[in-house]
Amino acid sequence: MMLKIQVFTLKVLLCLFFCQGHTQNSPAENGTDIATSYNLTLQHTTLVVSNFAVSKPFYTEVLGLKDLNADWLPDKQMFLSLGNNLELHVGEVPGVEIKPSNFNHFAISTNDLDGYLAHLKAHGVTYSNLGGGQPYFIQKRPDGVRQTFIQDPDGYWIEINDAN
Repeated sequence: MMLKIQVFTLKVLLCLFFCQGHTQNSPAENGTDIATSYNLTLQHTTLVVSNFAVSKPFYTEVLGLKDLNADWLPDKQMFLSLGNNLELHVGEVPGVEIKPSNFNHFAISTNDLDGYLAHLKAHGVTYSNLGGGQPYFIQKRPDGVRQTFIQDPDGYWIEINDAN
């Protein structure tokens, strides 16, 4: 009987020792923001385009994003710098359906919204409200940020704002 109690006690102690890490609460259970706990940041987003030869000059020359020249990428794909270790990956991928909506978008901020919009206009780009109903429309959000929207050659919406 004494041996059974000792074996049981040993099993309990071993479980307490080895199971301790598994019984701790995760950051979310402790009320901590998981993104902060694990230092999550957005590093890149990817857009699949229908014609790389048309999209590349739009993103590099019209928008002015820097091609990171990742020469190891397959043909018709590129990585672009958005600054602060943030990238936009753009590429033509056979068999992927391209179906932009009138709401999904990503945003680019500038410290000179009027100057950048003049640059875009000089390249034949019309900016508007999201959905395209009002050409050359700029709105002010409740937080004071001015914003407008453009579309890339495939119809993806891109917000341009002065949130810098």
